[in-house]
Amino acid sequence: MASAAAVAVGGASMTQNILEQFERHLRQGRFFAKDDLVVAAVSTGVDSMVLLDLLQRLPKGQRPRLLVAHVNHELRAQSTVEESYLVEYCRRAGVALRVAHWPKADHPKHGVEEAARRFRYAFFKRLLVEYHASTVVTAHHANDLAETMLMKLTRGGQLDQLVGIRDRRPLGTGQLVRPLLAFTKDELYQYARERGLKWFEDQTNQELTVARNRYRHQIIPALKKENPQLIPHLLDYRAQLTELLSWRDQELNRLLATALVADRLQLAALKKLPPFQQTELLRYWLEEAGVVDLKDSLIGQLRHVLINPQKPQEHFELPGGQALVKNYGECWLENLNKLPSRQQKTAVYMVKLGQQYPIDKRQKLLVADTKSAFANADRVTEMWLSPDQLPLTLRPWQPGDRLRLKGGGHQPVHRVLIDQKVKTAARRSQLVLVDARGMVVWLVNRKWSWFDRPDDYRQRWQQLFIGITK
Repeated sequence: MASAAAVAVGGASMTQNILEQFERHLRQGRFFAKDDLVVAAVSTGVDSMVLLDLLQRLPKGQRPRLLVAHVNHELRAQSTVEESYLVEYCRRAGVALRVAHWPKADHPKHGVEEAARRFRYAFFKRLLVEYHASTVVTAHHANDLAETMLMKLTRGGQLDQLVGIRDRRPLGTGQLVRPLLAFTKDELYQYARERGLKWFEDQTNQELTVARNRYRHQIIPALKKENPQLIPHLLDYRAQLTELLSWRDQELNRLLATALVADRLQLAALKKLPPFQQTELLRYWLEEAGVVDLKDSLIGQLRHVLINPQKPQEHFELPGGQALVKNYGECWLENLNKLPSRQQKTAVYMVKLGQQYPIDKRQKLLVADTKSAFANADRVTEMWLSPDQLPLTLRPWQPGDRLRLKGGGHQPVHRVLIDQKVKTAARRSQLVLVDARGMVVWLVNRKWSWFDRPDDYRQRWQQLFIGITK
């Protein structure tokens, strides 16, 4: 256990600076609104105690309603002390608290860390449903991000994975947000000491039998001796890589649009490309179509067969129940399970305010100009749209659909589905809400587009509320 010392001279400015950065990051990210109920995952470690303090200190116009979620993993004797402290902290602060216990009898002999993680996130998902909450926030920080990037680099894989931890992702019926990724562990410790916060150190984080702990206590410290700016540099590389991957996907999307005719890949167009682009375009096309678990060796084999004129007709079974069929100058995918296509299953609706439209057997989409229309909604999002974006249309997603990102970039819908590991059957029925220009406003239940607002948007744009009802 550790506790704070007195605030050093000049320390208040450092604390205030972190708080201001935190407020600015939340405003720019639009992670949640002040009326939302946010579930804060708190372990009583320094990271999560700082996160809880920062959330409590947000200005009234930005501060959400809070529900603290704590998991007692029953792995250490100290866990009971930590739980008792957090109960008393929340009582004094007037913050709601839910605690879950992971019974010792449920602990596996091997893979305890991963099993504990699954238990935590299952608990968070239940809270989202039970309390109709929109967001879970966790205290992952810049050091966690650096560790993940180096672990991915060491293990190997696709370039996309080197981005590491993302600042938000879907979780159950809501989203998971990591608002501390811009802050280092040292900054969080300094903030906690200056604020006089109390926290507990988990001794299991010192065990070097865990891979992440070896990176944390051995590998990263050794690299920081070579360059103390290691973590800022890794964060800079991540930002550059994110932009480059966005640009790559836009270029591949353009190439694919010229090579596809009626969902069939034209091999003449593929052969015109350099080998590297052939490989990337083939992977992009297959992933967009829902083929998962593609190994480099399989992609290479497919490419050689497709460009080989000596093999005019071929048939490959692929992961996920699909087959690739080559027939002379073109190739296409066939579903071995004979599932109906997205276009056969789902209608297209021009959205009218106040009317409900089916998402699946249980959920319906509702768009209204007043929040009071959502008496039975699980979650509602406020959205301001310009007049030329209306009316909205609800339809199945299509190749070429993209979401607009903060900063003006774009991300293909298929890439979001891949990143979120959406199963093939679910991809086929995935819906998008698009504006009158064909731009995706919402990848339904998964991700929103970002639209820059002019200063006078409240005077010229229309305020809408978009939600899911049952």
